[in-house]
Amino acid sequence: MEEPPKIRRYDIDWLRVILFALLIPFHVGIGVYWEAYDFVLPEHEFEGEANREALNSDLGEDVNNVYSFTGDDFISHILTWMHEWRLAALFMISGMGTAFAFKRRTWKLFLKERSKRLLIPMFVGIWTITPLTLMIATKYFPGSFLEGILVYFGGGIVLTLLMIVPLLSRLISLGHLWFIWSLFQYSLFLLPIFYVVRNYPEGKIARLLKTTFRIPFKLGPLLVLPMILSISDIVLKPIMGEAIGFGYEWFWYLLIFFFGYLFIIDKEKYFYFIDNSRIQITIATIVSTLAFIWIKSEETKSGIPYIGGGWAGDEYKQLGIEYHTNMTLISCIITSFHAWFWCLFVFTWGAKYLNRPSKNLAYLNQGVYPFYIVHQPIVYVVLLVLLGNGYSNLAVLILGTAVVTFGCWIFFEIMKRHWITRAMYGIKELPIKNEIMTESTPAVEEK
Repeated sequence: MEEPPKIRRYDIDWLRVILFALLIPFHVGIGVYWEAYDFVLPEHEFEGEANREALNSDLGEDVNNVYSFTGDDFISHILTWMHEWRLAALFMISGMGTAFAFKRRTWKLFLKERSKRLLIPMFVGIWTITPLTLMIATKYFPGSFLEGILVYFGGGIVLTLLMIVPLLSRLISLGHLWFIWSLFQYSLFLLPIFYVVRNYPEGKIARLLKTTFRIPFKLGPLLVLPMILSISDIVLKPIMGEAIGFGYEWFWYLLIFFFGYLFIIDKEKYFYFIDNSRIQITIATIVSTLAFIWIKSEETKSGIPYIGGGWAGDEYKQLGIEYHTNMTLISCIITSFHAWFWCLFVFTWGAKYLNRPSKNLAYLNQGVYPFYIVHQPIVYVVLLVLLGNGYSNLAVLILGTAVVTFGCWIFFEIMKRHWITRAMYGIKELPIKNEIMTESTPAVEEK
């Protein structure tokens, strides 16, 4: 008897596109409402400077963390909320795509394709986009064209060499490309587990990993997994703090990526759960959001970065924090549950409303990588121009998002026209017309 045709999950594809698209207004927004780019725009009076200076005055040191904004502006809080779960959802989608991809490949082919899909765009970005971004950020443009070329490509050499030192590579050479590097590391480190589960589907490890949806009352995805995330925060957050994908976040996103993989190796039960737990997930999301608003308000009042971490540093000892307090423990649980349930929320409602094909979806999926790689220098230029001309913050946010999106689209349209530039910037070929689409070949397969 013939197997029934496998069905492509268009909702996962759509969520990937939407979540990456949110990157542009987010990065424009933190340049407008936070002091995230004060190194680019030192003359601009940022919304968060008063709060930062007050906090530094209280603690006697500079404890600036652009992703732990302590202001009261509504849009700033929206940006904080978005930051708390958007990347987590993308890492989970990446884990799902990895499960789809690995089950029909040898480990050697998997690594080859993953290197081509992730490492080539990353190193091309380091040699092309990152030097340009740094030149814009530091306003360093040599006088002659030849000098500019030498600095540009010389910068690529230096930045590549800095990859040898992990911390420097994260802070200097990778820049916003850290996401791609993390995906490759996660794929590499978890490869032995992928191999064992695929080759021994009834073995002990595979059976253990498939227990998530077999725990009574749906407690596996609703309680156990977010508690594991909370424990990771409790152990690592005090000593590492937040460094945008580095520090404690590196381990936390690794777990999120792995949980996405777990969902797809037991996909029938996962899709049943996500389609039949919508009310529970929605209620849990509302409760966790209210808790997050509370902990954020406590952070704003106290000046202690309950969300960002790093409380074991010397600057907080005078406040009586050595490693943890009751509030920091509570915050670890709240932030993990809040991010987790927002991920489940977008997955469950996405499954209801987005699981449908569109002639535009394949085109949009093609643009995800080049948009992501090139957007940062365009953001800097747009903010320099708009803020420098005195536009209001809201106008800069709206107009800047539109201009950056248009600039990324032009770049994408140019780069997609030759196989070399497609490979350089991670642009996949459009599927052949009338090609049979299966669940094992979703665009979610690679980030």
